[in-house]
Order: sequence, then structure tokens, then C-alpha cells
Amino acid sequence: MKLFLDILSTLALLVWPLLMMMSPMLFDAPGSENNKSNLTFLLFVIFYPVIIFVCYKLFGMTYFRISADRALLVCVVLTVLVALVFGYPRFIMNVVAGISGNGYFVKEDKVYYYGKPLNSALASTFKTIGGQYARYALDEKHVYFDGRLIEGADAGSFTGVSNPNAQAGEERFTLFWKDQAHVYLEGRILPGAKAAEFRHLGGRYGSDNQQVYYGWQVLQGGNPASFQLLNPDMGKDDKQVFVFDKACKLNAPTAHFHLLSNQDLAVYATDGQFLYAVFFGAMEPLQVVTDADPATFTLLERSYFKDNKRVYYRDSSQKKVILLEAADAAGFVAGNYDSATDSDAHDGAHYYLAGKLATGKK
Repeated sequence: MKLFLDILSTLALLVWPLLMMMSPMLFDAPGSENNKSNLTFLLFVIFYPVIIFVCYKLFGMTYFRISADRALLVCVVLTVLVALVFGYPRFIMNVVAGISGNGYFVKEDKVYYYGKPLNSALASTFKTIGGQYARYALDEKHVYFDGRLIEGADAGSFTGVSNPNAQAGEERFTLFWKDQAHVYLEGRILPGAKAAEFRHLGGRYGSDNQQVYYGWQVLQGGNPASFQLLNPDMGKDDKQVFVFDKACKLNAPTAHFHLLSNQDLAVYATDGQFLYAVFFGAMEPLQVVTDADPATFTLLERSYFKDNKRVYYRDSSQKKVILLEAADAAGFVAGNYDSATDSDAHDGAHYYLAGKLATGKK
């Protein structure tokens, strides 16, 4: 019986490191960091090795041939060290004191950020700005980003730059901010940007009267006067098309360049003469689809598309478009995977899987 108890205790101790690694997941959900039931369970997870050897000591037992006192001392030291590494002592004290461990929090005359005191902040005038999950905050003298003081920012004139082309879900998150002297991105000054002229163009694009920005990057040769947003990651001016901050090669003037499809992983465009597949992250994001007719472009499922004569497959892993030479465009259908033919598309005579001829037959 004694051997069985020692083995059972050993198994419980071996599980403890895994439970400690997973313990932060107890507080993933909003508000869970203030849940006292979660706190009780966390304390049990941290200290159950200590509880095991307290029981050994109370019953006058040894752990194999190790005295209960020695095993208990080792467990106490180890659990305290691990709890300190995880930052749980402060977290536990904050929960007991009713101090939120999520984002900015004001209690009495103190301001906290994720449970840590923000000593320079004035609680009486402190407020968050920028939505429910605010990263920015200010008081009457200071501006903060992610709990860090933004040196030199003017709290009195600090405001968000509105996004006129906000997509669904973006309204809560303001990307660019400014005060009377500077433009800010992610809590830092955007070099060279003129605050009085600065506007958010959509996505990560912004501009003043001199230059266009994609996040921190200046679009080389970008014209603020003619810049148009195509989607959150693409834009154009009177001379160039941009994917992120990269100027792309184009075979015709930009005036007629527009998107034909704007799905996340299936963006296609035309300049009126050529069809382009857009591969974000490629060395050359705009790729001409040879001989494709943009006027009859049709987007299909499963990365397939066609015109009135040809069928193509978009191979995102290799960042290229494959012509399906044997495929009949008129009868081509793409859809769900068919196990009987080991295919995801067909034209009645040929079956395809991920852009290649399938070996299965009906």
C-alpha cells in the first residue's frame, strides 16, 4: 500500500509542470482574471505538491526513503520560485484587492496597467481612449501607450485620426493618432509626418500633403493627391500600384486598374488589358496571368478561376498561377472534395485535385 501511494504521488508530481504551463489559460477570457473561483483553483494547482507532502508529514510517512520534512522543504522552495517566475504573487494580491489585471484600471488614487501601478498617472483625470480594448490612455498631462509614457506627447491636443474607409470590425481600433506637433503610430512618433495635414486613408495607409505612408514606411514616389485605397493592403496613385509598401510593375497606366476579386487569399485585378493575380509577400506581388481575358474572368472555388477559354489554378504555396491546359472552361466546375474520384474539380472528362490531374475515375 505504501509503495502504491508513493507511485501515485510521483505521477501527480510529474503532471504538475504541465498544469503550471497551462495555468495562464485559466485567465484567457475577458474578466476571468478577476474570478475568485479561478484564483482558488490556481492556488490549488500551484501548491498541491506542498499539500501532498504536508499529508505525508501529518501521517508520519516517508516518500520512498526521503523524509517528509525534506520533501516538503524542496516542494515549498520549488513552488514559490515557479510562482514568482509566473508573476502570480502580485496577480493573487491584485485579485484579493479587487484590482483588475486586464488593461488599464483605476482604483481610488492609483492607476494600474495589467495589475502593475502606473505611478506617473493622475487617477482623477485618467481615461482610456480608442475603444473597449484601449491601448492608449491619458490624463491631464500625459499620454500612454500599452502602459508606457509617450514622452513629449501633448495630452490636451492628442486625438485619433479617423479612418474613412474602415472595414467591418475596424471602427473600434484607431491606428494613427496625433497631437498638435506629431503623428503617432503604435505609441511612437511617425518620422516626418505633418500632424496638421495628416489623414488616414484606410488599412495601414496614411498621408500628409507631401508623402504617403504604409505603417512606418514611406511609399517611394507615392502621390498623396491622387492616392486611392483599393483594399486595406493595396492602393494606387496616378503612376504606381502598391501592395503593402511595395511599388509594383504594371503593363499599362493605373487609371483603369481595379480589383476583380477581393477575397483574402484570392485577389485578382485588371488594368483593362491584362489580368493580374496578387500574391502578398511575393517579390513581385502583381503577376500577369498570360493570355487570360479579364473581361470574362470568373472566380471559382478551391483556388480555381477561368475565362471564356481557359482554366487556371492559383498555387499559393509556390506563388504562381498554373494553366490547366486540358481543361474545358465551358464545363469546368470546382467544389467539395469527391472521394470517389479523388478530386475537387472537373470538366466532365478530366478530374483535378489541387490543380493537378487526378488519377481516380468514376
